[in-house]
Amino acid sequence: MAVAEEGSIARAAQRSDVTTPTLSTSLLGLARELNADLFFRREEGLELTDAGWALLEPARAAVRGADRARSAVAEASGVLRGTVRIATVAVPPALDVTHAVQRIQDAHPEVDVQLIQDGARQVLDLVIDGRADFGITPRAGRTRPSLRVEPLTSAPLVLFCPPGHGLAEARSVDVAELVDEPVIDLPRGWWAREQFDRMFRGKNVYRRVRLEINDWLSVLRLVADGKGLAYGPSSVVDSAFFPDIEVATLTDAPLWELGITTRSGGTRGATVSALLAAYREQCLLGTRLESQRTAPSAHSMTLRNIG
Repeated sequence: MAVAEEGSIARAAQRSDVTTPTLSTSLLGLARELNADLFFRREEGLELTDAGWALLEPARAAVRGADRARSAVAEASGVLRGTVRIATVAVPPALDVTHAVQRIQDAHPEVDVQLIQDGARQVLDLVIDGRADFGITPRAGRTRPSLRVEPLTSAPLVLFCPPGHGLAEARSVDVAELVDEPVIDLPRGWWAREQFDRMFRGKNVYRRVRLEINDWLSVLRLVADGKGLAYGPSSVVDSAFFPDIEVATLTDAPLWELGITTRSGGTRGATVSALLAAYREQCLLGTRLESQRTAPSAHSMTLRNIG
């Protein structure tokens, strides 16, 4: 699995905390046992053969099964251990799951956590496929029957403008006014991008996507430098950066909703349940503290990242 993801025996060995010769020998033994070549070499690195692709998902299932077995034995002894996989979009500090992770790991050193950051739709797929135990992501369209979504926060989409821009602090901007404006876009697959595109389709207005960036801080730097406009949810803010970015409201703006996503059948094991409980408690406390603060001014808002 590590070689398939890294494309290199050396990098996979380092990641797996074994020597390169040990991993090479292990791979050769596995190939002989299965009587099939699992990788072939290209200039860019190792790639899976058809046989390798056929083995990959059963291998992941076997590792998950071994993890569950170890966790079940540990839980019977009253100990939390095992690996928890969390898929998430980047979120505001109060909802950052790493705080709950640190709390659990401080109390239970045998708990390992894998944190995977991706776009909203990819996070949902990771939870559906069982590659993540739960997700923290925007509600991307209609809820799927195989998923359960627990709301955390919601906010309307707004427009982020450079200092002194003509639309800054406007109360109601129709998307038709933005056709000739340089908009710095998020990638397709990010829910805020999908919502923004839908606003144009609803007006039967065509727009040209001139610049698309997969890094929200880079987007904000360009906005602050006067290179264009951007969009995102108004509540996912952090006043520590980009204090000069200004905000305009959008006419009939959709709500961007963030929540915890789990499979409908429930979570597996006490370790995942304990981490989820710690995260819910953290979110509840963060929401209470946020409600006690004075709302930030439009001049001091900045998005962290929105998936």
